Amino acid sequence: MDTEKYIVPVATFTEKPEEYELKVQLPGTRKEDAELHIENRTLTLKTHTAYQAPAGFRQVVAEFEHANYAMSVDLPEMADPSALVAKLENGILTVVVKKRTETQAKRIQIA
Repeated sequence: MDTEKYIVPVATFTEKPEEYELKVQLPGTRKEDAELHIENRTLTLKTHTAYQAPAGFRQVVAEFEHANYAMSVDLPEMADPSALVAKLENGILTVVVKKRTETQAKRIQIA
């Protein structure tokens, strides 16, 4: 049984003409501490952050706590789970999922 406490992170999911983009705020999380899994069309994120204060550090005020995050997102039917790219930079996880080519909008030339 998982007894760790998890917080659902702030996230934005947008649709673009050729892809979907998920942006998730993960303050204080390193990429080594994040796990991203996909099963069927469900994308699952879990982080395990272990904060260690520097030697001689004495914290006076804390505006946010170091937390473990977890969330799941069901991808749309048009998403191609095999074409997924994830990048964690400056506390923001960006996941880009391409749309299946047969579902992308196309302009048709009229003869």
